[in-house]
Amino acid sequence: MPDRIARVIIGVVFLTLAAWMVPTTNWAATLYAKQDDVKVTAEKSPTSAVITTLALGDAVTVLSEEGRLAKVKTGTGKIGWVFKFRLAEEKPSTGGGGLGLSGLTGRKTIAARESRAGGSIRGLKESTEQYAETKNIKQEHRDAVDRMDAFSIAPDELMEFKKSGNLGEFSGGVQ
Repeated sequence: MPDRIARVIIGVVFLTLAAWMVPTTNWAATLYAKQDDVKVTAEKSPTSAVITTLALGDAVTVLSEEGRLAKVKTGTGKIGWVFKFRLAEEKPSTGGGGLGLSGLTGRKTIAARESRAGGSIRGLKESTEQYAETKNIKQEHRDAVDRMDAFSIAPDELMEFKKSGNLGEFSGGVQ
């Protein structure tokens, strides 16, 4: 009996050592840019030099993760850092649309079921217009909705706004 126990212990030790010695494959995940102009920076900082930018749907290989950041390798072989909230597990569909919508959702398109929650993300549609009339909603308020729909901001202005207000990727430093 003690002989059998010794063989089992030696077998377990041998298998453990063999497992440590066999090279392991690093299984890296592939993620996709949620929007256009996703910055890939040289260092783990939002103010670090931008080595490249990703377009909506561009694939990257995640090499490691640290807090809110992912170290990635781009399709062109560049290695840098991206905020994880700028990446998606599934490739987003490409489509038309302006910066306003992608600034809100990270995408340039929105599903119908998502727009229903707010009535309409694109100003007053016909049924909403009729509702506004029956409820005596003033024209100035309807016009305000139209102005909000037409509003857009340049990507560099949005970045400067987020930086000055410590918002988005500038909200808490590197974690």
